[in-house]
Amino acid sequence: MTRSGKGPGAVFFDLYGTLLNLGRLDAECEAIAPGRGAEVAAAWRSEQLRLTWLRTIAGAWADFEVVTADALASTGQRFGLAPALLDQVAGTFDRLPPRAGAEPVLRGLREAGLVLGILSNGSEAMIERALDGSGLRNVFDHVLSVDSVRRYKPDPAVYQLAVDATGLAPASIAFVTANDWDAAGAAAFGFDVAWLQVPGSKLAPRLGGRSPRSVNWADVGHIGSARSDTAPTQG
Repeated sequence: MTRSGKGPGAVFFDLYGTLLNLGRLDAECEAIAPGRGAEVAAAWRSEQLRLTWLRTIAGAWADFEVVTADALASTGQRFGLAPALLDQVAGTFDRLPPRAGAEPVLRGLREAGLVLGILSNGSEAMIERALDGSGLRNVFDHVLSVDSVRRYKPDPAVYQLAVDATGLAPASIAFVTANDWDAAGAAAFGFDVAWLQVPGSKLAPRLGGRSPRSVNWADVGHIGSARSDTAPTQG
């Protein structure tokens, strides 16, 4: 894969699971479903994503707060959890902590003069609460929600928000995500994608564009450096 020798002008980040650690979902779901917390949390997240894709395809918009609540209700029915128990975890997405190592990397990128942004499926209100809870509010130049386009990632209209906000071409925007489907969609759009790939996970789908590069948080800290033609790809 060939890389430009010029570094990006902006770096955008996915929020949930990338900047914010979804591990708290497991812990909070364990409190209402002992012995099944991780399973309940995974089902909730899976249903949440399934509903975003379904609503985008069907043109039946509802914001991420509604989608998240609907996914939790569906998951609760599947596992036989009473609504009163679900109420205890309903606000978990507002209480997610930052990923270990993320904050110093973000500060370093900002000090290097890069424009930083969030590009998230979250509603504007959800993102604001999450940033308040995580302490990351003041790091970013742009905080972009899908609310304005009423579609969810990986729809190209969502990635276009970063182009419109910065005035940069897609190839001049780096995008960091821990989600394989998001990495695939962003790469197909034309972003330079850094994928925080979980060790042993399957490769991201190839939808076109440059292959996402498999990275860790230390690698993300060097994302503003000029790329070499031999930069590693996914795998």
